[in-house]
Amino acid sequence: MSQMSDDLLRQCTEAMHDSDFPTVWQTVLRSHRLVMGPPVQYMNGAKAELHVRLLTGERLVFDSTDQTFSVL
Repeated sequence: MSQMSDDLLRQCTEAMHDSDFPTVWQTVLRSHRLVMGPPVQYMNGAKAELHVRLLTGERLVFDSTDQTFSVL
């Protein structure tokens, strides 16, 4: 994981303590320089995930069941 995506992951995780994904999208992700476009929903078994493509070639993944972010 790159340092920039690690920083973004930390920002999103901290923002989720007081918020929900739509708010994190509007306040942190939407205008962030690493983000390449809007989130895309995928199903991972029974879990819904939102994937946000990053300029680093990675994806920021929001697990809607656990309400957590990770970078793939």
